[in-house]
Amino acid sequence: MGTRVCIVGGSGFVGRAIVDQVIGAGHQVTVACRHPERARDLLVKGVQLARVDVAEGYGIDAAVENHDVVIYLVGLLFEKGRQNFTAAHVDGVARVLESCKRAGVKQYLHMSALGAGRVPGSAYAETKAAAESLVQASGLNWTIFRPSIIYGAGDNFFNQFKAMSAMLPVMPVISGTTRFQPIWVEDVARAFARSIDNRHTIGQIYELGGPKVYSFQALLELLMTELGRKRIFIPVPGFVAKLMAIFTSVLPTPPITLDQLKLLAHDNIVKGDAFPAEFGEAAALERILPTYICASRPEQLQHQMDVFRQHYRKGGI
Repeated sequence: MGTRVCIVGGSGFVGRAIVDQVIGAGHQVTVACRHPERARDLLVKGVQLARVDVAEGYGIDAAVENHDVVIYLVGLLFEKGRQNFTAAHVDGVARVLESCKRAGVKQYLHMSALGAGRVPGSAYAETKAAAESLVQASGLNWTIFRPSIIYGAGDNFFNQFKAMSAMLPVMPVISGTTRFQPIWVEDVARAFARSIDNRHTIGQIYELGGPKVYSFQALLELLMTELGRKRIFIPVPGFVAKLMAIFTSVLPTPPITLDQLKLLAHDNIVKGDAFPAEFGEAAALERILPTYICASRPEQLQHQMDVFRQHYRKGGI
């Protein structure tokens, strides 16, 4: 029957990759999210859905009951109204941890972020660190993951700049020298999936990065090369970037926020080995990016990713 796994926040970009790999490992999966009606496509994979709002405390006990493992993926890139960093990254974690204790959950896997607690003044980084402290003090069998930028089909990074470059003849670059270590979403998912029922991962904090470090501008240049687009890169001074963040903060999806500017001022790279050896080898960005960034049709994209995942799982990379 496999281990019973509840993935809180499992309907998003990273969550769906984890769902696939956890199911592929023979486990039973429940996805707990705010809008299960938007995740009905997961039902065909045998996934159960539960309506949960960690910020409001709704449905958590019922979702984690009778599960062996809970994975927490809820996270925000920017704040809007009641959906703020404290509610999602701290209060929600505290509620889920308490529910896990009441339910007798055997293992808890937590999604944090590279740079948690390392960026002074960033509410995102500070609340991620606060959540880690709660997890470590919970008394549960916990494992924490800190990934760098996560990329892959449907990501919010390369696809955002792809759309931007389609509309602009120039590319504004904020903090172009800041370094990142992008990690493929399938590698992140594999780290989570292989940690299930693995006693060696208990009490461990894993930083997850790809095999190569890039400056922010180098990532944009790589993207333009793959898209076959020639764009002029224009450095954006700090005060201009701050004005942009202030004026665009009212948009439903702001392109940059004041908090993100603070994060962009600091490198986002792994200390030590890029990717934990016990989870295998991380794929190279140059090999993965072309498999999805230029796909013109959804069915073409899905075929490319299905073929690549099969090849990857067979050890072809």
